[in-house]
Amino acid sequence: MKRLSAAYFISVPVFIIAFSSLGIILCMILHIPILAAAAVIYSAVCFLAGRYLTAARLMKAPEKPWAVYLPALVPFAAGLVVNSFSKIQSDGLHKIYKSAAAEMFAYLNFFQTFLVEKGLAAFILINAVGIICFAVGERRAVKANGIDRPLPGIKLAVSEVIVIAALAAGGEYAKYYHSLSTVDIDMTDYDQYIMMADDPAPTSEGYGFPYEHGLSSVPLRPYYVENPENKLALLTEPSEFVITAPEKMPVLDGAEAAYPVYSAIANACYENIGEIQSAAKESGNEPPMPIRFTNTVKAYESLISGETDIFFGAMPSEAQKKLAEDNGKSLVMTPIGKEAFVFFVSSENPVDSLTSEQIRGIYSGKIRSWKKLGGDNVPILAFQRPKNSGSQTMMEHFMGDVALKEPLKVEFEMSMVGVITAVAEYQNKLSSIGYSFRYYASGMAADGEESGIKFLSLDGVCPDPDTIRSGEYPMTTSLYAIYLEDNDNENVPRLAEFMQGRQGQELIEKTGYIPLE
Repeated sequence: MKRLSAAYFISVPVFIIAFSSLGIILCMILHIPILAAAAVIYSAVCFLAGRYLTAARLMKAPEKPWAVYLPALVPFAAGLVVNSFSKIQSDGLHKIYKSAAAEMFAYLNFFQTFLVEKGLAAFILINAVGIICFAVGERRAVKANGIDRPLPGIKLAVSEVIVIAALAAGGEYAKYYHSLSTVDIDMTDYDQYIMMADDPAPTSEGYGFPYEHGLSSVPLRPYYVENPENKLALLTEPSEFVITAPEKMPVLDGAEAAYPVYSAIANACYENIGEIQSAAKESGNEPPMPIRFTNTVKAYESLISGETDIFFGAMPSEAQKKLAEDNGKSLVMTPIGKEAFVFFVSSENPVDSLTSEQIRGIYSGKIRSWKKLGGDNVPILAFQRPKNSGSQTMMEHFMGDVALKEPLKVEFEMSMVGVITAVAEYQNKLSSIGYSFRYYASGMAADGEESGIKFLSLDGVCPDPDTIRSGEYPMTTSLYAIYLEDNDNENVPRLAEFMQGRQGQELIEKTGYIPLE
């Protein structure tokens, strides 16, 4: 007579898990209605396990009758555990799930994780039926083999109901917990992001943004010099520096967030710029349009190639510096205003302040839960932007020697306004964190409306005009006017000098940036 053995405790759950998973995969291949087939497959496999494995491995009544049925509950419990690990992935649980053993078990336990996804009712019902079928099979084995083993009493039945209810409730909570950090992603957008990272030159349709032929995520028409209703900053007196000859007007281009600045500069210093700009647009850029917009990545390339005279935006990335070096060009970087690189969360997130070290921990992947930072017990979605964009370059600068983690597909946005929208409006609003430049996030993207986000204090300092002006805010940075040292248009350095002067700084401040002094 054989007693309960380790082989019995292992063979029963492995048999149920393996053959149930294989059965449902086969149903998928054959396009058989899966949920209905799942009940039949699981019931049949559990019956076979009860009928043959109990007879082969257990010929003598154990001291604890419930031990006969315990292995049949393992697939049920394991399905919840593995599914919870894969969904939560916070507070260190991701390390367990990502181990080789857990990955293999998650694959073998495909059947149970499938049921968890189908909902609590289906999960409980099919597992309960499976356990009953296991019991029926075990009774058949007892009768066929003449084993003297009594049927477990009502206590076992009640215990199983309690265990099922408790584990199922845990599984449902895991699903709810996961839903807080789940968003839908359009794969075509991700493919486009990868394309942009590898080949930063935009296509003829730009990056797929809604404005400026796919190059801008916000409307720039309110800042067109030819728009009679534009809202460009104006000087209180006539400009001290005016360029009258169109061919001597430096061609300006730059980042989305800098467009209102360089458009206002041209509006103040270029004589009849509204007419000249309109004519250039109507004639297909002949002569060259003085005010261009091709966004950060392409604008830097245009600067190096000589198509653009002055670039406006943040500091260049290492790749952009190398592009200049490879072409034998030296960049002249003229700071014309102060700006803050800010981190923001949903206005509903209870966290108001983080340290630089904590943010580096988030974006390196070391900190994955807001609970560790004084927030709710939800995972963190840390949004990033494409390589060589202005905000991504600043983020890389902020991280220093700490490597940025590879973003999940739901953690990237092509545009800065996309990051703001994602953090403010997604169902995962309590989970998200993003970054941008203060002027863009509070001015251009918000456009006078409630944005749904709040700026985080960094190292205890709020990014307001006073702390930016004084440099107290840790990520105070500069807005630059950048041109090539060998540019032979004498108006290029003169215009840069004007922007650092009294009237240029007036336009900078009225636009919404912080002046140099």
